[in-house]
Amino acid sequence: MDLNRNFAATSWKRDHKPGYDPGPAPESEPETQALAALIARTGARRLIALHSPFRTVNYDGPARELADAMGAANGYGASDDIGYPTPGSFGGRYGCDLGCEVITLEIPFISAEQAWAENRAALYLALEFRLPVV
Repeated sequence: MDLNRNFAATSWKRDHKPGYDPGPAPESEPETQALAALIARTGARRLIALHSPFRTVNYDGPARELADAMGAANGYGASDDIGYPTPGSFGGRYGCDLGCEVITLEIPFISAEQAWAENRAALYLALEFRLPVV
């Protein structure tokens, strides 16, 4: 079961290639339901997900400026395309469908210490980042 294909995004579909089982229905899994309920309850509009195995700051929704800043801070770069379709994903639901700033920080398979050293500044930046007022 791939929880990152279980969100109620308009892109959700049951058929996936092997290894990406989205579950029997959107948000059918208790972990997905709990996260969706937490986001709804708090009204969060900036969401940061830690993921692997790539080395990039992937973004959905209106998060390009934040992603570019984070990608410069950790040296990973930023992209709105992970290289393959992600129907039913967290970013699809909250970034594309609901217009939240969604960052999926893709961290390669490295030690926790190295991951923190590489990403600490980018994560702190995400806490303080403000878009310019227009």
